[in-house]
Amino acid sequence: MGYLTEKETLDSQLQNLFLLDKLLRKDGAELKDLVNEIPGIFHTNRRDDMTIDNLNSEGEEYCELSKDEINKMGMEYFSKYAHPYTINIVGPRFQKFYDNADDEKVKGDFQLIKNIRTGVFDVFFTVSKPYKKQGVLLTSTNTIQNLEWANQKIRRIAGEEIFVRQNFGQFQNLTDRELEILKLIASGDTNSRISDKLFISIETVKQHRKNIKKKTECKNTVALVRFAQAFDLV
Repeated sequence: MGYLTEKETLDSQLQNLFLLDKLLRKDGAELKDLVNEIPGIFHTNRRDDMTIDNLNSEGEEYCELSKDEINKMGMEYFSKYAHPYTINIVGPRFQKFYDNADDEKVKGDFQLIKNIRTGVFDVFFTVSKPYKKQGVLLTSTNTIQNLEWANQKIRRIAGEEIFVRQNFGQFQNLTDRELEILKLIASGDTNSRISDKLFISIETVKQHRKNIKKKTECKNTVALVRFAQAFDLV
C-alpha cells in the first residue's frame, strides 16, 4: 500500500469519523466500548453546552486532566492552552458548523493546542460530527504526525467491527481443525507446509480449505486472510 498524499490523509480523517458514526448508529456498537479504542484524542461534547461527556485515555494523558477537571475549568481551559488562532478563527468555524450541520455532515480544521509538557503549540487536525441520537458531537483530534497511523487504526476498528457482526455465524460454524487451518492459511502457509505441520495429506488440506471457503463465503485466499484478521486468528 502506497503512502497517502496530504489531501488524501486529511480526507480520510473525515471519512473515518463518518464510518465511526455509522458504526454507532447502524451496527449497534456502544460508544463507551469504542472510546478508548479510537486513536488520538477522542471526545464527545453535549451539543447544548459543549460539556465533555466522554474523553478517551489518550486525551486525558495529553491534557493531564480528566474530563471533569476540564469541564470545571470551562473557557479557562481554552484561554490557557489554545492558541489565539484556535480561539478566534477555528472555534467560530466549528460553532457555525455545529449550529447548522445535520447528522451527515463532517467538519475538519487545523488547530493549535499547547503541549503541557513542552510548552510548545502542537498542530492538530480535528474532525467533528453531530451524533443526534445522543445529542452530542463526536470529535477526533490527531497531531499531523500521527494522521496516517490513526487512519489505518480507525479503518480497522470500523471495518472489522462491522465485518465481525455480519460474519459471526459463519465463524461459529467452523470446527477446531478448520480454525487451525484457517490460521495457518492467513499466516501464509502453503498447502504443503500445512500438510507437514499437521501431519495430514495435501488432499485433506485442500478439502478443509474448500469447506472453509464454503462456510465463510470467502471466494479466495485474500478474503480468507481478512476473515481471519477480523476474528483475531492472526
